[in-house]
This record gives sequence, structure tokens and C-alpha cells, in this order.
Amino acid sequence: FKSINETPAQKEAKRRKLSEEAQEADDLRKRLEIVQDEDDDVFVEATPLAQKVHVVDYQIVVIDNKPKYKIIRADDTHQFYINFTTLLKNFDREDLETLWRIVRDRFSTSKPTNFSDEYVLLTLKTMFKEPDGQDAIWRNQKNVHGLALVKRWKLLTSCGVHVITLSTVQLFLLVKRRYPLSRFTLEQLVNVARLQVKEESEMSLELLRLQDSNSKNINKDNG
Repeated sequence: FKSINETPAQKEAKRRKLSEEAQEADDLRKRLEIVQDEDDDVFVEATPLAQKVHVVDYQIVVIDNKPKYKIIRADDTHQFYINFTTLLKNFDREDLETLWRIVRDRFSTSKPTNFSDEYVLLTLKTMFKEPDGQDAIWRNQKNVHGLALVKRWKLLTSCGVHVITLSTVQLFLLVKRRYPLSRFTLEQLVNVARLQVKEESEMSLELLRLQDSNSKNINKDNG
């Protein structure tokens, strides 16, 4: 009934709004780069999971002199991952939060004794804890040679994480959180880098909108 009673001016305003939204979505799509998954860095030794089985533990194991992430689930199946990015590709958000809880509890009273455990702890802490702009990982957005360039920007839709690979550091960040990214990093995400995705999704467009908003806010704050 509402649309029947709309005035011509209201109908025109609605039509214009829909047209602007469609144009904005088209502009955002041009900033996406569809890429195929590279699965050459995954090493799985497990029965494929037919249904959701919860993560209950993780370990670092050494196979062929290389550390691998061993993810153990509630049905005693396990999977090995050579690469943290590939691990995340096979996680959903619940898996990710469970892993953070396991890691946080494990190292609440002790420190990691190997690089891989330390890497997981730092990466998940950066993702989930309230960020401190003075932490080394955020200061690494620049180095002695100047501001760090964005080499790659990738979205892992399954777990809601985007990965910003700078020339100095790799940042694993939750899509819906704001982090102390530098003005220069944000400008590159908005104007230079294309967001690599397996396929277009509402999450990918939302991430682009969020970074646009963050960039405008930081410019306003500095203005």
C-alpha cells in the first residue's frame, strides 16, 4: 500500500537512490580481483568432514623437518596445514574463535617455546584483542626506507578475515573490526590495491565500504 500512495517526488527519490546504490556496487566490483585458490601449500591427512565437527585442540608438529599446524576435531580426525593462510581458508568464524580461546588459555601462564606457536599467538592476539597503535606490528607499516607498500590484499570469506601483505609485515584482520591502519596503508587499499577474492560476495563489498569509511575518517581527523 505504501508504494501506491507515494507521490511522484517520493517515487523519483526512491528510483534515484536505487540507481546510486547500483552504481556504487558496480564501482566496488571493479576493485575486486577474482583469483583461484592455490592449494599447493596444504597437506591434509584426515577423512573429509561430512558435517560440522568442532575444533578441540591444535598442535605444532614437525614433519620432514618442517613445522605444520595440526588441527584436531571432536571426532578425533585431524588435519595438517603447512601455511596459516590455508588453515584459515578451511576454518569458519566459530573455528577461528575456538582456536583463539585454546591458544589464549594455553599461553595465559606460559610463553611459547617455538616460532610457530609464537606466530599463532601474536597473529590471533592482533586479530581479537583491543589494538594498541604503539605495538610493533602496527609500527611496521613503515620502515627505515619509508612507508610500507601494500603488496597483496586478500579476503578469506569462510572465517571473515582479510589479509594485508605489506612489504614489511603480514596483517590478519577481522573484516568487521577497525584497526590502527596508517593513512598511507588505507589510501593504498582504497586507491591502488585490488581485493583478491574467490568470488564476489556481500562481505567483499562491505569490506571495501568499511575501508573507504576508515580512510575518510582518518583524513577528517587529520584535516
